[in-house]
Amino acid sequence: MAITRIYCCEALGADVKSALAGVCLGAAECTTFTGCCGRPPVSWDDLRRLCGGSPAIVVGGECLGHLGPPPNDLRRVQLLKKRHCAALICGDYTFDRLTAAGGYLVTPGWLGRWRTFVEGWGFDESTGADFFAESCARITLLDTGSSPDTPRFLEEFGAFVQRPVQSVPVGLELLSLQLQRAYDDLARQQARQGEAPPASASDYALLLDLLSKLSSSSGEQRVVEELLSLFAMLFGAGELAFIPGNGAPLYRHGEAVTEDQRLRRFAAQVQGGFEVAGDLTGFLVRLSHNGLVGWLWAGHFATPQYLERYLNLAASAANVCAMAIVSARTVYRHLKESEDKYRLLFENMGNGFALLKMLLGPMGTPADFSFVEVNPAFEAFTGRNEEELVGRTMLELLPGFEPSQLESLGRLASEGTPLALERYFFNGKCCQVWLFRPKPGYCGMIINDITEQKLLEDKLRQAIKMESVGRLAGGVAHEFNNMLSVIIGYAEMLAMEYQGHRHIGDNLKEICKAAQRCRDLTAQLLCFSRQQLIAPKTVDVNQELGELARKVSHLAGGGTHLALKLCREPWPVRIDPAQFEEIVANIVTNAGAAMPDGGDLVIRTGNVTVGEEICSANIDAAPGEYLEIAITDSGHGMDRETCRRVFEPFFTTREVGQGSGLGLATVYGMVTQNGGFVTVESERGVGTTFRVCLPRFQDRVHELKAVPAGQASGTVLVVEDDEIVGRMTLKMLEHMGYRVLLAADSTEALELCREEHAIDVVLSDVMLPGASGRDAVEGILALRPDLKVIYMSGYAPETLLDKGVDHGRVNFIQKPFDMASLGEKIKSTLTGHFATG
Repeated sequence: MAITRIYCCEALGADVKSALAGVCLGAAECTTFTGCCGRPPVSWDDLRRLCGGSPAIVVGGECLGHLGPPPNDLRRVQLLKKRHCAALICGDYTFDRLTAAGGYLVTPGWLGRWRTFVEGWGFDESTGADFFAESCARITLLDTGSSPDTPRFLEEFGAFVQRPVQSVPVGLELLSLQLQRAYDDLARQQARQGEAPPASASDYALLLDLLSKLSSSSGEQRVVEELLSLFAMLFGAGELAFIPGNGAPLYRHGEAVTEDQRLRRFAAQVQGGFEVAGDLTGFLVRLSHNGLVGWLWAGHFATPQYLERYLNLAASAANVCAMAIVSARTVYRHLKESEDKYRLLFENMGNGFALLKMLLGPMGTPADFSFVEVNPAFEAFTGRNEEELVGRTMLELLPGFEPSQLESLGRLASEGTPLALERYFFNGKCCQVWLFRPKPGYCGMIINDITEQKLLEDKLRQAIKMESVGRLAGGVAHEFNNMLSVIIGYAEMLAMEYQGHRHIGDNLKEICKAAQRCRDLTAQLLCFSRQQLIAPKTVDVNQELGELARKVSHLAGGGTHLALKLCREPWPVRIDPAQFEEIVANIVTNAGAAMPDGGDLVIRTGNVTVGEEICSANIDAAPGEYLEIAITDSGHGMDRETCRRVFEPFFTTREVGQGSGLGLATVYGMVTQNGGFVTVESERGVGTTFRVCLPRFQDRVHELKAVPAGQASGTVLVVEDDEIVGRMTLKMLEHMGYRVLLAADSTEALELCREEHAIDVVLSDVMLPGASGRDAVEGILALRPDLKVIYMSGYAPETLLDKGVDHGRVNFIQKPFDMASLGEKIKSTLTGHFATG
């Protein structure tokens, strides 16, 4: 068969052409036609106009599915069709499985023209999304690798129809096999219709012998020379020329009768695999393998009467010749690419590299090493350019390299034993140096800057030290809280005893005030040691922002004008001041990043009342009164999708290495932890506003209350290992009227529970020697499941989970406590409904 013409619908074009390259149809002419996506199906009249009655293979899916037996004038047209284009690639079984799972299957060719198809269906973005939402669960791409832009098209199409997308890798073997079978069927059909007989077996034997010689040639020029010699022997042609498809100069063999430009014009007119010149002086054969390779001109035949007989032979030879030329070009390209990659790596690697040659002194001992080649990174390390380095020696250029080390370096160059210098300093940079032997007599040097690594190691050591200091601070603060409990407790009892003595009462109040200030100090120590997650306190936001103004203005960067617009009487809020500072600092830092050249930054405060309308738009909001902190910048702003994702962990719009994507996620976590909510408003080119809303705090003025003596009743079991704290707690409870049992550890507490049946409530420290307070309470509840439990600790309730106590399910009182707080806690525990363990 002289030439195979293949027509495929545009949804399969890229895949059919890729499949043809892998079978014996590499020289086939493949043309795409408009399918039925958004248009009427293809008819026999359409194919008649397309093929012109010539033998052809037509490939398609739904566009050909309705066609029955061909009319008489198109019986030489082979239809390769399936119910869907995708089924031609993946097969019926895979097609059924993927569609049954809710997938809408697309091919790379279809995806490359999806906008045209969807518009042909009459869909806009809204109707297209509705249609696909009803018809499929996802968009499934059969990724054959035929188009590098396919992933981008898939993402765009999925966004348009608002469906999730997935990519299923599929090979082209099945499509190649179907094309091969269609080709064989067409060949058999044409043989039955009496086409010209093929060349004789002896001609093919000659062809194979010559082609074997051709395939063993190396280099494109040598392959082309063998090709021209081959055709000179086959056809006795007096003039032969190879016309490269890339526009390179022609290769000539024999006479040069026909002008180069005439041959190029003739080649540009060739539509099929070969073309015979109108004057029968010769013919042009197209060489293609994975694309156009070139054309071969054979002219001035000694035996032109055999031209028709040899055309198929020439086409077969052209396929092999094209493969040989492409192979030669590929080898050259790979060598060039390898060299380019090495050069690219050499010139752009972050590590410094130098190649040195060993210089021998008397008795063949190494005297020095001269630089042969250096990369730009090595130049940066040494502070010298290539001209200053190449040709000079190590001892000349590298200060600190001792001559005694030349012996070790000489052994490396001779024997290949590598060396590593852990710390070597170039221009103030701490570096690691690796030395190896690339070939005898030479030494390769790789320098790695570890300055940052060493700084990180120093920071790690500092962090470990601070962790130890934190543990110490936490332990000190915990014990100090116990002592403060004693001081506050006894001071309160003395104040009640000397209630009528004004001078003594005033002094005792000052003692209590000093103790409470110490309590705040220990809270900071616990926060520092991370044994207290947060230390919330009542905050005047205007005052805090005034103190933070200078600090946050530095975070916003130079050229930024900061303005504070604060309301007159802001509602108080309760939050850890350190958390408040971090919230503001993170938002301001992001604002600064959005204004690299400076701009306006405004921080406003205001009292707002949140209703159901705002709550319905923000899942974190609850109706009530809030203090709003609005931070507005004049930066480049964000689009709607970025605003939607801005609080997601690790989401960032900055360049790699410029941000972790955790700053605004931290803001969200802190605000919601304190019962508030945060929103963002932004527009491209206009700026951004973050609104932080913290709930209004209704503060209670703390007063030193006198607890009436002897009015309470019941028995309290106090489990406290600190003797001083235990005695103080006992006296406070007895003053209130409670009967008190005191236990120093869990064992003693269990014994008292076995002996005493009149216990009403257990007041236990969380930290006890031996078994913990939690273990003691669990043992007590096993004996007396009806008992009420109160935990007390110098640690904050947020950290009780680390001690094995779920503070959300038990009563808790923070040390140091006063008599009134303890009385209220016991009273509410005895009368209220709560869990006991």
